[in-house]
Amino acid sequence: MCQLLIYDLICCHSSKKWSYCADSQSSGRIPCKRQTSLVVSYPTPAAFEPAPLCHRPECHFNRFDGVWDCCWCGKTHNTTGRCSGFRMYYEPTTCEHICCPFCKRGDQGL
Repeated sequence: MCQLLIYDLICCHSSKKWSYCADSQSSGRIPCKRQTSLVVSYPTPAAFEPAPLCHRPECHFNRFDGVWDCCWCGKTHNTTGRCSGFRMYYEPTTCEHICCPFCKRGDQGL
């Protein structure tokens, strides 16, 4: 049975990888008819091979070399694709902003 692994990446994008079985066609390039899919959440569990790198040209997290400052709440030195800072609305809440083109490259030295 062929399996599609969907990796959630550190940058908040996802990457797909096929694991082909002996019943696949064209030397393992076309999945068999009995295929399954599995989402592998970040951080990747030890039972799986490491998640692939994000190859999207629009991935701002990678463009900033994995360290960025949030344009929404101002938190500096974020090291995942989603901001871990806090914002104040009616009550304190997590920012959760995803690294975007308006965010700035963070300081690598912290």
